[in-house]
Amino acid sequence: MKKFLTAALSLLLSVSAVFAFAACETSGGAGGTGGADTPYTSGDPSGDTLLVYFSWSGNTREMAEYIAAQTGAYVVEIVPEVPYSDNYNDVAYGRAQEEAEQNARPAVAQATYDLIDMERYDTVLIGFPIWWHTAPMVIGTFLEHYTWTAEDNIYPFFQGASNSNQEYYDNSMSFVRENAAGANVHGGLYCDEGDTQAIDTYLSENGLTGGTQTPKTPSGENSVLVVFFSAQGHTERVAGFIAAATGGDLFELTPADPYTSEDLDYNDADSHVVQEYAAKQEGTLADVELTQTTVNGWATYETVFLGYPIWWYEAAWPVNTFVRANDFTGKTVIPFCTSASSGLGQSGEIPDSVRILGEASFRRAALAEVHISAGVTEIRNYAFGTDSCGQIVFAGSEEEWNAIDKQPYWNLGNGEVQILFEGESDL
Repeated sequence: MKKFLTAALSLLLSVSAVFAFAACETSGGAGGTGGADTPYTSGDPSGDTLLVYFSWSGNTREMAEYIAAQTGAYVVEIVPEVPYSDNYNDVAYGRAQEEAEQNARPAVAQATYDLIDMERYDTVLIGFPIWWHTAPMVIGTFLEHYTWTAEDNIYPFFQGASNSNQEYYDNSMSFVRENAAGANVHGGLYCDEGDTQAIDTYLSENGLTGGTQTPKTPSGENSVLVVFFSAQGHTERVAGFIAAATGGDLFELTPADPYTSEDLDYNDADSHVVQEYAAKQEGTLADVELTQTTVNGWATYETVFLGYPIWWYEAAWPVNTFVRANDFTGKTVIPFCTSASSGLGQSGEIPDSVRILGEASFRRAALAEVHISAGVTEIRNYAFGTDSCGQIVFAGSEEEWNAIDKQPYWNLGNGEVQILFEGESDL
């Protein structure tokens, strides 16, 4: 793994939504990347909170990962015995519609059940997308597999194209209650998968926060630290994913004078951030004061993930204060960043440490070429959005490229993108 020092802040890799970093694959359900027949798992199965989810496009999985990071839940993906097609029309107007109309119960892969000792858990979060105005029928299959009692607390969470439709909410809640007869089914969460404020509020109101997957403050007893500055919550969400996947500690960079929404309005020439940018262009911008720049146990951390939003095609400048205040000698530093629309220039290179390219990684980025390391194992939806990329250079072979788990909309709108292969097959 390359050693990045403070110069790493000049890395020209900005992502429109997330870079997620996968946990290592292990046996016994402690963590796995999932696949067509293998359920994704993460977290500690010995706890008392279980999170199960079904996700076709990857959106519900994103929601599940965030919730798991906040709750410390053990996560298991619900995998159908017969996988759904990757084609949207075949699913939406074919199999999913037929199953809903027939109130069918498509079989769940035995591998899903094998990962769960349901008697251990008194709290179960269950997630799914809205299909045909209610939960997918495979959720009914899963719930009917178990015998529920009043001591079992079920918390449904779901998302869809219309996240405020009361009819869809009512239908989904009724479906869960009917198929988990006997359980104590609490009010559900229906929101956009990226609405972390709504998710946090729901978890807090239901007493579901306080998990151990993502410590909020450094313990000084870990080797991985995730440092981040987040102006609007996007980078914080990605940081949570990384901390959950790596088991790392979190350290948030907080300006002494926090930015308000008005301060961040780049369309307002008088806003705080625009004035700072102007001062930066003139070479007169001083370091942005932070409430804390020193990290407890800094010397014990071997790997530091450093996250920030992209402001005017570069790292948000509050990060510079932290970088200048600390000695990174001997540490592996992995930058990650978020951006609503900033382009990548002419090319972008994915660091070797990245294993999963997340939703909307290069959507609307308008770059000419992207270099992807041979270590990537999964490319999620919208990794390459409409008109975002002309050429992909893959460090491995064509066989290795074909072996990568690519979700249905990973290359939406870029079907003609050219892919070049630099490596020989190791398969």
